[in-house]
Amino acid sequence: MPCPKCAAKPGYHSYKKIASLKGLNLFYTSPAKTEDFDEDGTKLTNVKTHIKEDTADKPWIWIMDCANMELKHYAEVNFTTGLLTALANDTNLKQVWVVRPNIWIRSTVAFFKTISSAQILNHISYYEGETNMDLYEALKATGLDDKAIHWIIAQ
Repeated sequence: MPCPKCAAKPGYHSYKKIASLKGLNLFYTSPAKTEDFDEDGTKLTNVKTHIKEDTADKPWIWIMDCANMELKHYAEVNFTTGLLTALANDTNLKQVWVVRPNIWIRSTVAFFKTISSAQILNHISYYEGETNMDLYEALKATGLDDKAIHWIIAQ
């Protein structure tokens, strides 16, 4: 059953397959582009639906792009804890790439590393740069193709 919010309004959760790399599907999320601010308490359920259905039980990488995040995009602790639990239990999730990280994301990851033994926390990589060219070079080093890199940078 697809996410009902994205069925009604595509892109509602900003969750999209953008590429493949070495047998891994890459899914992109931009918290600044989501329209779900958890007014009805279904955000975590819907995100889990995306993960379960869209990844189709195949190996994947989650790209989280932190560009243009504002206070309203920062997740509450219950959501973040629930998401970490879901990701920790997903044996197909191989890596999380954080593009254009901000202090909130870095602090949240550092905090959870102190209280959780979830192995996925050890597979988080940060990709950033002073310029788009720096970001391009950082992403290029992963083996990602130019088309996908340009698409990420343009977001």
